[in-house]
Order: sequence, then structure tokens, then C-alpha cells
Amino acid sequence: MPEKIPMGIGRLGFQNLIFKRKFRFTFELEDICGGRKVPKHFVKVAARPSISIEETQIDFLNARTWIPGKAQFETMSVTYLDVADTDMGPLFTWLASVYNFSDPVQLQMGSQRKDYTATAIIKIWDGCGTLMEIWTLKDVWPTAIDFGDLDYSSSDMMDIQLTLRYSNVTYESICPGFTFDPCCSGCPDGSPDAPPSQQGGSGV
Repeated sequence: MPEKIPMGIGRLGFQNLIFKRKFRFTFELEDICGGRKVPKHFVKVAARPSISIEETQIDFLNARTWIPGKAQFETMSVTYLDVADTDMGPLFTWLASVYNFSDPVQLQMGSQRKDYTATAIIKIWDGCGTLMEIWTLKDVWPTAIDFGDLDYSSSDMMDIQLTLRYSNVTYESICPGFTFDPCCSGCPDGSPDAPPSQQGGSGV
């Protein structure tokens, strides 16, 4: 008999189901120049990590297949409201540590990784203020800095747009709490197509 399913809303209509919302997030930068932080209050737009995985092509006779290759974390865009507040000081300190645009004579750039990188903490919350997930991004530094345009005819607020590169990511699910168990089979004793004598057996 052909398979049939109910055509209603299903689990999406459960009373205890929580939808993660785009506007319930905080983004903070830590470990700047020995421990300074950029607070979460002035972030306007951020994102969660994005990963690209290379395709490795394998050819044999008339056939072709693909297997996954190296993975790469893509850059992330973050926008800050440009406010006149001392809490913005660590942000400018960090940007100038990557490329000191404020001093055209010296034009210093951080030499060691600890000089120019930061740690980004992304937290997702529910509507009651309960933590749901945490993303920790290591070795974060800006590849592009845009201080924005100026316009006499606009009443918009000024902001600072950053394009961020990062090297490592860790993810933690708080609610619901679960851990990952990725599939990863080890190398077998021999090729499944090889004769028993080539797989370590007696061949008898």
C-alpha cells in the first residue's frame, strides 16, 4: 500500500515548540589586546558561521564521482551602530591593531596573532531571555572596514560595517542540550574486494 501522511501542520503546531528568531541574539568581541571587550549593546547586524566544503573529483573509465575535501569558514559581516560612547574604544583599538589607519607616519600593524585577533561570542536567546545556543569564533580579524557614507538628505544613524575572517568555531547547544556524535568509520583491515589472502586471512 502506498505511503500516506497527515497533511496538517504537524509538529510545527506543538504548544511547546520554540522557534529561533533572527533578532534574539547577542554578539560580543573578547580578548582584544590583552583582555579588552567590545560590548553587545551596539551591534546592529551579525550572522552565524558559514562553511564551504570543497569537492574532490574522482574519475575512472566512463564514471565520475565526488567526495568532500577541505572545509573553509566563510567571512562574516557585522554592523555596529557608531555611537559616541567610551565602550566603542576597544573596537577602534582592535581595528587599529590590524592596520593603524590613525597614524599615517607609523602605519603599524600587529605582528603576533594575539595583537590583532579577537574572540567572537554569538549567543542565541528565546523570548524569555533563556540561553539557547553559543557560537565561539577564534582568531577573528577584519578583512574590510567600512565607516559608511555621509548624506545631507538622510536622517539615518551612522554605522560601521566589518567583514570578519575567523579560523576556528565551536558550537554548544544549551536548550535543548545535546552533543554531536559524527559518523567516522576507521580504516578496515583490507579492501572488501580483495581476495581473503590479501585481507590477512589464511585463504583456505
